[in-house]
Amino acid sequence: MKFKIFVHPFRPKVQKEKIQEILRSLDFKISESDPDIALIIGGDGTFSYYGRKLTIPMLFIGVPNNEILGSKSRLAEIHLQDLPKALRRIAKGNCVVTEKRMLDVRYGTLPVISILTDVYLERGLFAGCIRYSISISSDKNTYKKNKSTFTDYVIGNGVIISTSFGSSGYYSYLDRIKNPKQNSSELFDDNKLGICHILPTFAVRRIGDGANYKEIVPIRYTVPASSSSTIEITVIREANIRLYGTTVHSKGVKITWNKPVTVTSSTKTAKIIRFF
Repeated sequence: MKFKIFVHPFRPKVQKEKIQEILRSLDFKISESDPDIALIIGGDGTFSYYGRKLTIPMLFIGVPNNEILGSKSRLAEIHLQDLPKALRRIAKGNCVVTEKRMLDVRYGTLPVISILTDVYLERGLFAGCIRYSISISSDKNTYKKNKSTFTDYVIGNGVIISTSFGSSGYYSYLDRIKNPKQNSSELFDDNKLGICHILPTFAVRRIGDGANYKEIVPIRYTVPASSSSTIEITVIREANIRLYGTTVHSKGVKITWNKPVTVTSSTKTAKIIRFF
């Protein structure tokens, strides 16, 4: 069994050499070319970055941080101090590899990007709320009759689209307000995608192509993650707005108004190591 170590490419929370020492002390092999397992060390941003790039099984390892605003590593399966024990469990086969559904993001002429955790549209260097619509369309058999499509029109700070695996991160904050001791289990299953409006000040919903609007719009809800479901986000007034979660850096991708971002369920999955 061969391991490869991955840390943040610019701001590693721990040096690779420290992890190499742990592996060698336990007589495990390290391979840069053909590893069996990826050890991802860092925080949720690092997990998200490598989660969309790697195809081999991944173990997410958090690094404890005592700073009040330090990394929370909510997606970590273990923490760094537990790595030796975790490696022995892997060697004995006391773990499972689960395949988690990803989502695909399309924007303009950019290549399609598959995301393991979440993607979000949010204001950049812009002081006011942004105005956008988010349309959900799907096979009519997925929703109840006459509810196969709807569009939310929103004034707010932006919107998050989350997979089930990413739901315990940004998407779960509303739950942590109500229950600070909430565990980090996924908030919905792999057959759904989560949508969360960020601090909306106004929102209405139009069902299908009708002329009627409902002024009761959930801040957060889920939609089916099927091949026939499409989420389309369109900024409807010019502003400095960026798409985050698709790059290694934190600057995001600049979004042009009236040019939609499309999100669909992906055919790709990520292999995540979890313990019994």
